[in-house]
Amino acid sequence: MFKNNTILNGLLALVFTFILGYIGLIFINNIFKNMVTTLDLKVKNEHARYKIGEYILKEISSMETHYYKMAILTNLKSLQPIEKEIKKEINDIRNAIDILSKGGVLENYIKLNLIEASQATDKIVFIPSSNQKYNFEEIDLSPKLDELEEKLHQMENIIKIKLSSNTASQEEIFQITLFFKQLPTLFTRMKENASRLLYDSKKNISQLEKDIQKEKENYEKLEYIFSYFIMFLIMFLCYFLIKQIIKKSEELESITKKAQLSEQEALKANETKSKFLANMSHEIRTPLNAIIGFADILSDSKLDSKDSEKATIISKSAKALLNIINDILDISKIESGKFEISKSSFNLRELIEQIVQLYTVNTKQKNIRFLYRLDKNIPEFIISDETKIKQVLSNILSNAIKFTPKDGKITFDIELVKFENSIAKIKFSVKDEGIGISIEDQKKIFEPFSQADGSICKKYGGTGLGLTISLNIVKMLGSQIQLESEINKGSTFSFELDLEVEDVNSIDTSKFKYDFAICNVIDDSENIKDHLCNVVKYFGRIHQDDEIEKCEKIDLIFCFGEPQFYNRLKGRKNRFNCPVVFVGNIEKLNNNIMKHLMDYFLDVPIYGSKIFNIIAEAKAIEKNNQILEKPNKKYRGKILVAEDNTNNQLLMEIILNNLGLDVTIVENGKIAFEKYKENLYDLIFMDINMPIMDGIQTLKEIKKYEKEHQKIHIPIIALTANAIQTDKEKYIEDGMDGYLSKPIENIELVKLLDLYLDKN
Repeated sequence: MFKNNTILNGLLALVFTFILGYIGLIFINNIFKNMVTTLDLKVKNEHARYKIGEYILKEISSMETHYYKMAILTNLKSLQPIEKEIKKEINDIRNAIDILSKGGVLENYIKLNLIEASQATDKIVFIPSSNQKYNFEEIDLSPKLDELEEKLHQMENIIKIKLSSNTASQEEIFQITLFFKQLPTLFTRMKENASRLLYDSKKNISQLEKDIQKEKENYEKLEYIFSYFIMFLIMFLCYFLIKQIIKKSEELESITKKAQLSEQEALKANETKSKFLANMSHEIRTPLNAIIGFADILSDSKLDSKDSEKATIISKSAKALLNIINDILDISKIESGKFEISKSSFNLRELIEQIVQLYTVNTKQKNIRFLYRLDKNIPEFIISDETKIKQVLSNILSNAIKFTPKDGKITFDIELVKFENSIAKIKFSVKDEGIGISIEDQKKIFEPFSQADGSICKKYGGTGLGLTISLNIVKMLGSQIQLESEINKGSTFSFELDLEVEDVNSIDTSKFKYDFAICNVIDDSENIKDHLCNVVKYFGRIHQDDEIEKCEKIDLIFCFGEPQFYNRLKGRKNRFNCPVVFVGNIEKLNNNIMKHLMDYFLDVPIYGSKIFNIIAEAKAIEKNNQILEKPNKKYRGKILVAEDNTNNQLLMEIILNNLGLDVTIVENGKIAFEKYKENLYDLIFMDINMPIMDGIQTLKEIKKYEKEHQKIHIPIIALTANAIQTDKEKYIEDGMDGYLSKPIENIELVKLLDLYLDKN
């Protein structure tokens, strides 16, 4: 990395030079600072020596004055204080000489003629030089001080003699005269010695100051030289860097031009690829449509079991191939930037139930326990891209089913995280008990055509495009897919979406005609009871606990097979004379006393159409004679019925055939749309909740096709289990021409046929 990057190397050299220069200046400064500091200390020391010299000279002068005073005084008592003062001055001079020899602090008391202060103290600190062997002051002055002390003693004796007799002998007079003649000479020599000390100190101070000035000049010169050297080095490196940057800039400009050309070529190639994929998709879909259609027809025809199984395999394989083509086309759209989000209002609960219903068949085939839980507080109608959300959830659920082994469990949770300012943050999560994904492989499974390892593709199949498409869709919706996984323990895929709420749930229970009792449950670790209540509330009034006993009518009882409640359930069934629905795994009823009380079975996942089918079947028994009674009227016409429930398909076929009508039954909106384009129908019955393409979406496709091809409008009747009063108005507003609720009532059906068909 560093070897071939000349700019980086130049920058590093520049930084290194800056640091080196900075450290060098600090180093030079410290050296000269120490030298100057040492010289400063020497100067201070010489100043101290000078002050001590002044102090000694002052003390000598004071002592000389005191000696002369003693000569003129005749009172012995007056001489004693002077004698004491002279001795003190001799000791002070000795102390000063001792400090000059060994070092120390000399306290010099200065008399002040001030009211607030009589004197001031000047502390003089002196440190002798380490190479000082002799102190000439001590050699010169100490003997003279000894001589003065001796003279002082002699002076005392002479004065005593003088005072004891009135007359002095010639010898005594000679001694006194000789004493006073010697004093001036002694003090003169002492002053000369002290003056020499002052002279030497002053001379040393002057020399040291010159040395300091010289060192400062040397420091400045060296600092200038070093700074100029560093500046020159930096300028050279800057020149080198600028040269390299210009060179690299020219190379980068050349690379950019090549990249732009490559990008244009790539865009053209991508556009060509997209056109190719679109054309190929159309070409492949056309024969696939025929393969799937005729395979389904063969599967539904009266073939023996082996041939029927072969036809089913052909149909499933063709549908799998169609899914792969759809995935490849989606990836192509994503790469070309043509994959767009289209927002519209839709019922989230119905969308989720469609997806759950679609994948329930796959989970049943592998005996996978499929738990679906929808937060009861989630708003019903939201604004977003219904198709894209459905695609993401379908991809994630499909993967979960694919990788979860038989007898495993999948949990599909939809939770309301936050709801404020008409924005609902909703979390979608799918947890499986599959093979799991290692931390290393988690980084690459969202890449196109990638799976955890090559063996997965061989064992489980798939293109590895589903998660890539899902990730891109979720990003376009403003979120991220989160993954938590552990090898051999399963995976959890989740994402949160901020969805605009069009309308908050408002269910008017007073308009319901059904009453449901939901019994207690002891072990409900999977929270099935709450979810059951959340689904059943759209079909009728719910009664629980002691409230059930107060009811006059119950249409259906939901229970969980707890043997402890046998007598209570038996009494309620006899009292209300209504069917009982067992909720849970039917294996729980083996050797269970509750088994003979059950009329219907409801296992997870629990969703609306399952509940409706049980209600419809229970109520159809009551109205069996009315529904299946052959009517007197006969009609003429060709009818298309889109209905995913096989029982309802059979029922509609019997009723309409008895009315003399030619009936075509299809199981989802997509096939209904294809049939509509291929044939001319007089009336269409469209179930709302269907897999692959629901009733409302199919309605929109048909109307769009009618407008584009200027075809005559064919009446479309909403066929739905939703029994809420406002649903009829809603579906009419969506574009339906009529509304027929399940369970189907003959009178309402005949009214619609009279309105839209010609009678014989």
